[in-house]
Amino acid sequence: MNDVQYAVTEDGTHIAYRVLEADHWDGAPHDIVMVSGGLIPMELFEEELGFARLLAGLQALGRVVVFDRRGLGLSDPIVDWEQPVLDQWADDLAAVVIASGVRDPVVFAWDTYGVGTRFAARHSDQVGRFVLYEPIIVTEGEWEDWSSDQLRAIQANISGEFDILERIAPSRVADPTFREWYSRAGRLGASPATAGRIFKSAFGARPEAQLLEGIKAPTLVLHRRDSAFIPPESAMIAAERIPNATAVELDGEDLFPFMGDVDAVLAEIADFVVGERRLPPPERVLAAVMFTDLVGSTERAASVGDAKWKSMLDRHDAAVRAAVGRCGGRVIKTTGDGVLALFPSTAGALNTALRLPAHLVEDDLQVRVGIHVGDVDRRGDDVSGLAVNIAARVMARAGDGNVAVTASVVAAMAGQAAAFEPIGSHTLKGIPGEWELFQVVDGTVTG
Repeated sequence: MNDVQYAVTEDGTHIAYRVLEADHWDGAPHDIVMVSGGLIPMELFEEELGFARLLAGLQALGRVVVFDRRGLGLSDPIVDWEQPVLDQWADDLAAVVIASGVRDPVVFAWDTYGVGTRFAARHSDQVGRFVLYEPIIVTEGEWEDWSSDQLRAIQANISGEFDILERIAPSRVADPTFREWYSRAGRLGASPATAGRIFKSAFGARPEAQLLEGIKAPTLVLHRRDSAFIPPESAMIAAERIPNATAVELDGEDLFPFMGDVDAVLAEIADFVVGERRLPPPERVLAAVMFTDLVGSTERAASVGDAKWKSMLDRHDAAVRAAVGRCGGRVIKTTGDGVLALFPSTAGALNTALRLPAHLVEDDLQVRVGIHVGDVDRRGDDVSGLAVNIAARVMARAGDGNVAVTASVVAAMAGQAAAFEPIGSHTLKGIPGEWELFQVVDGTVTG
């Protein structure tokens, strides 16, 4: 973090910030100032794949300025708890805008509580365009109950009595890699005592203090329709109160913009800023790709009924995510009655596949598994590429309860404790050529 600089506010507080240079911009660049949410310090932004994708997408539009608000990360602590924290954070943003030298920036605010809106209203001459992601706007009559409920949940999370990820990151709640990153972000961002005081101050602010009516810049309001944390009416209320605003609803249930379909968020921002849905290129990596599928799921669902089947699927998803995480992998998505997972090592994928039956025995579930090693294109939380399609087709060739693999897996495991038997040459739907497939016959894989 040797590129960290400091802005100084009028009260003498030092605010840490970084300027990320534009990435191969072929037109007039746009300065973007990002107002992040939660208590995540900027030194951990790029360690999360989805977050790195978000930043890369913004850098495709121009320079990006990120910063730690006072009380977080590398910035000075909060010393004045009498003044609303959100107002102090808006002052921090103003100081960073001046110190970084940006002109008419696009302010991208996903703090949810109104730091960005306060700044945009009070410094309208310093904002070219405004992107407001997932604002919390609740009608006056509902504010007390809603804010009290959320504050209780956050305080219970700080004390370890409640898992806040169930509300803000439902798609990643069982992902151990993400949980470790988010937990570390919380530890480095603010102490439990400071975090508690921050949230108490933030939830003590009235909705009207967001100053929506005073925002003059053209504004894009983004909202994910299935969010479990943001009231569904928030985006429309914000768009109605901001004079020159457009609201766009996106698919997804997670709170943060660096989760779920990151590219959908970036596409809307790019279209709003430059009139073109510009995205950074995907990151290509070599990985072991694993697809799983429950055997006889349709018949089983019909025999046990919808409610019981849903509970069984929930247990299946949790068990598979845990098994994948323990072997160093990551579940990319669920497929209704299976998962797509990515592993940095072939042994990790095979270990997971061979251990799954033990995790599913309680519900008497069987899975078929397909594994292939190849290049995949990674876009934030999602992946694509021929290797993904091959793994899916290989899974379809696996017998009930079996693990089928391509020759690439056999080659990658040469010299390790795994045995395979050939199951013949196959054509894979939509994939050119003939493919030699193998079945895993040894239950002990190491590495």
